[in-house]
Amino acid sequence: WSILDFGEIEKELAIMLKDEDIERVLQCIDAVNKVKRLKLANCVNITGAGLEPLRGSLIIEQIDLSLVGEHQRPNISPEPPISREFVLPILDSIIEREGCSLMHLQFPQVWREEPSTASEFHAFIGRYNQMWAN
Repeated sequence: WSILDFGEIEKELAIMLKDEDIERVLQCIDAVNKVKRLKLANCVNITGAGLEPLRGSLIIEQIDLSLVGEHQRPNISPEPPISREFVLPILDSIIEREGCSLMHLQFPQVWREEPSTASEFHAFIGRYNQMWAN
């Protein structure tokens, strides 16, 4: 279970997944200690609260929150409910640990297009970049 890629299941199934489903899968496979790469392709109905089992992971190297598969356009309509409020504290718990392995993050397009550089998302990007500068 070093790679958990929801893009490998039928798109119709991934679209139906909720946070509770993602959380149960992550708990069942002991993701905090085993998953190195997580890709949430087509999981367009999650808020991110289901990522809680990854809190403090030292092993995770890649998290793809873009919610689209490879070579797919990042425009998702309607806008997915994935929330900075749920996801950023989990990501912070990962990057603040000494020995953090997280090297690659991919974010939803709607987060990347946020105009305000004073946002919580941009503050997280600053913390992430600072982690790599140290």
